[in-house]
Amino acid sequence: MLAAIKKMLPVVCWLFTGVSAFAQPGTPPPADTTPLPDTSAPSDDGGPTGKETTVGYIDSALPLSQFRLRYDAAYDFQRTTRSEFFWARSINPGVPRPETRVDYQEVSAYLEYAPAQRLSLFIEGPYRFLNPQLNDNTSGFGDLNTGFKWAFLDECAWTATFQLRTYIPTGAASHGLGTHHVSLEPALLAQYRVSEKLRLEGELRYWVPIGGTDFAGDVIRYGLGVSYGQRNPDGFWLTPVVEFVGWTALGGKELVPLSPTLFVVQGASGDTIVNGKLGVRFGFGSHADVYAGYGRALTGATWYTDTFRVEFRLLF
Repeated sequence: MLAAIKKMLPVVCWLFTGVSAFAQPGTPPPADTTPLPDTSAPSDDGGPTGKETTVGYIDSALPLSQFRLRYDAAYDFQRTTRSEFFWARSINPGVPRPETRVDYQEVSAYLEYAPAQRLSLFIEGPYRFLNPQLNDNTSGFGDLNTGFKWAFLDECAWTATFQLRTYIPTGAASHGLGTHHVSLEPALLAQYRVSEKLRLEGELRYWVPIGGTDFAGDVIRYGLGVSYGQRNPDGFWLTPVVEFVGWTALGGKELVPLSPTLFVVQGASGDTIVNGKLGVRFGFGSHADVYAGYGRALTGATWYTDTFRVEFRLLF
């Protein structure tokens, strides 16, 4: 199947680039298309890889060598135990008291290295600050995650990538810093370059908890981002980004607070959450940039109501 798709891509590219020539009688279609820049070599017009990614919340399909330092702040988080996606079931192994609402901030460091054009390895470590209503404020290291990207299609204007991320329970679940279980997250990531400046980027991720409590359940995450702009290798540049990110819980349970002292347990299956994200990525030159963005819940079901993100990224 994969081989057949790869054989079809040159035909699709030829049709896109040759349609204008067919519109003029007597003009033969182009025999070939100009290949995209080699992602293994630096480029002066698209960053160190000759391609560009500017999304702030969706995982990029491009395997890159980069270092990223990110700050997140999220407010009005009311269903913290849903499917054990954010933290573990309350009391045991989670926080001592069921929680009605949490505000939190998180600083994470991410390192990705691409030893080949289509392959990269990454590791990310978060440090979390929690401000619950009923439990004590706390801070500490969260769950570490690591994995790899493999771009199995990288032709014409398309990049399609398989990513596997593994979450390791290094955070103390009893303090709300982790989930108390390993999680695997295979994903399909894609980018379509409509033009030199206009890009579409998307993701489909499947989060699977391993060894959690009866609250744990699978979660599908999906997203689409649109950005317009181009990196200026010799000066300042700015690219606006619009993203939509959604989650659907396929199983598990959640604690639902009715009052500070009254809670009920209900199934989480079918809970669907969609957030809208507005942001901008800007920088000076080809190798470093900053992203700043704001997210808002668009559905009745939520993780958090508002979220802010700022990150610094260095490409090498």
